[in-house]
Amino acid sequence: MKHLFSMVVAIFALLAVFPTVSVSENTAEPVQHARELLRTGDIKMAEKVLTDALITDMNADKFAIRWEMERIRRIRLDYDTSEDELTSECIRKIKNCTKDEVRQWEAEGKFDVMMIDGQKRFFSSSVSNLAKRYPEIRKRFKDYSEKDSFGERILAMALRMKDEAKKGNSPYVAPFRLGAKQTLTPKKEFVMAGETIRVWLPYPRETDCQKDITLISATPEPKAIDAPQSNIRSVYFEADVSDDKQTSFSVQYEFTSYGFYQEVDPAKVKEDLSDPVYIQHISEEEPHIIFTPEIKALAKKIVGDEKNPYIKGKLIYNWICENIVYSYSREYSTLLNIPMYVYEHRYGDCGQLGLLLITMCRSVGVPAAWRSGWECMSGDGWGMHDWAAIYIKPYGWLFADPYMGVWAMHESTLPEKERLFLKDFYYGNLDPWRLEANAQNNAPLKPAKFDFRSETVDFQRGEVESGGRNLYFGEFRRSMRLEKIKDLLEK
Repeated sequence: MKHLFSMVVAIFALLAVFPTVSVSENTAEPVQHARELLRTGDIKMAEKVLTDALITDMNADKFAIRWEMERIRRIRLDYDTSEDELTSECIRKIKNCTKDEVRQWEAEGKFDVMMIDGQKRFFSSSVSNLAKRYPEIRKRFKDYSEKDSFGERILAMALRMKDEAKKGNSPYVAPFRLGAKQTLTPKKEFVMAGETIRVWLPYPRETDCQKDITLISATPEPKAIDAPQSNIRSVYFEADVSDDKQTSFSVQYEFTSYGFYQEVDPAKVKEDLSDPVYIQHISEEEPHIIFTPEIKALAKKIVGDEKNPYIKGKLIYNWICENIVYSYSREYSTLLNIPMYVYEHRYGDCGQLGLLLITMCRSVGVPAAWRSGWECMSGDGWGMHDWAAIYIKPYGWLFADPYMGVWAMHESTLPEKERLFLKDFYYGNLDPWRLEANAQNNAPLKPAKFDFRSETVDFQRGEVESGGRNLYFGEFRRSMRLEKIKDLLEK
């Protein structure tokens, strides 16, 4: 079974843009039927509907049906916690927590839960999300601390950047030399001797904030390294599987990362509807950047009669920071429309907040784009992170990190004045502790995969396939190590 997809490699090779799978007219009925069954918790019947259509409907879009089957499989993996396991974790991590209290929280809708095959199954991060979404519960977690060391570190950097920018004549400040080593190792039980393993690992893009990129080592020898300014830059490997040797792939590099601080005078802001950058970053992009009636109405309500694109973007950013809370998320590939998911639930993770910002900004005429990769803001290691950029003439691309604004407003324990300063700082500016690998969501890899992508929206953890079949999370081991974090201005 694990090599089933190798039979359809030729089909997949002709269908390279996997993240933007659309449902054709011939396929709409079984896919929509399966989605309705999924909403009611009847996953087995949903899978049967799709399997039957795959076998019996000669006119059906086989690729779209296979993708829907894969999406359901991934949902099963994300909702892996039983009611008893959830209760035990709550009692273990939260002071004075009882079974009755957990049931009360469930009745109040505080957990992400689905009915799967007639049983309640909870999202794997349900307990952690209690701390993110509900301040009164957060303070009861046994590892809670009022001390905000992270906030103090971020605040010090923001103040330093503001000072350096005022003293100098450039928005590019506070340079750091950063180093990373990323490793991906397919598990032997998911590959077969004689197969070819193909691996893509993220690599830093060359930008005004990210320079002097140096490849230190790569194992095995890469087949290709994507162009410096690629929207989804990767190092690409191939290797044959052998019975007696574990195949592992790694890349190590260093680069200089600059913080960005730009004082903006709204009176100087211009809007040029003929600018190619404006035109490229103002429209919808399936499947997530869609101007639904709800998104358009909310964005219009937020900006009102405001005409200045910089101020419109700030109004939307402020609304997100004040009205949305952070939440760990299920895999993006399982969600049909991420901004609508955040709109409906009023929570989301960094990339989901970013996509909501981008979509709402574009819907009211503010050019906006995706940025993602990794961050080392804590100084302890790399963590996956997504943010956004907005295009404001005559300044060019400015940054917006709605996650950091949400964190400042809802999680930080710094004094209110400092939290508001940091919230405002992360609209337009960006700290230097970043690794940007992606400048477009849902961008296709080069070369394209034969099979489905594990990360359809983003590209952070790496992609791997063996014998033409995707290896999903859990089928390979991975690591991302912080090798260097050196302040280049430190005496």
